[in-house]
Amino acid sequence: MNTKTRKTTGANAGTTNSDAVETDNVDKIRDILFGNQMREVSQRFANLEKNLAKDLAAMRSENALQIDSLKTFIESEIEILGSKLSGEEQTRVENVDELDDKLKQQVKQIDKKIGDVVNSLDKNSRDINQKILKQSQDSSSELSSQIGEARSRMDGHRQELSSAKVDKLVLSEMLNALALQVNPDDSK
Repeated sequence: MNTKTRKTTGANAGTTNSDAVETDNVDKIRDILFGNQMREVSQRFANLEKNLAKDLAAMRSENALQIDSLKTFIESEIEILGSKLSGEEQTRVENVDELDDKLKQQVKQIDKKIGDVVNSLDKNSRDINQKILKQSQDSSSELSSQIGEARSRMDGHRQELSSAKVDKLVLSEMLNALALQVNPDDSK
């Protein structure tokens, strides 16, 4: 601080010499009175500055170590999470593939069951058609035989009626003879 005061006094010395002498005297008096205290304060400031610089360097070093360890921790956590994610992704892909295989098997089973049902329905339909055809053939042959029987009965009845009926001429002669017998006068 003394040097600063002297410099300011030295700058003012250009204006007046007497002021410079007085200022030098004041500085000397000040140095005598407060010199020890000023040196102690300067020493304290220097020590404080040195301690602050040392503490600041230690803090910087500690912060750098903490940042490095935090960086390492974050990188390891990211790597762990990445491996977990890839593991989960692989598991999900496997699960999806497994589900896809199961679905394909179920679709095949359903297709087979549908095919079996269609085949069964076709077989049942053929069986029913054959039964209907057989029944219609049986009914047709039975109907034909019944029609044949009915015709033969009708032919038999017709023959009976033909043999039992009297010829028209014979009947007319018989009726004329009977009429003549009942009424002999009509013949004349």
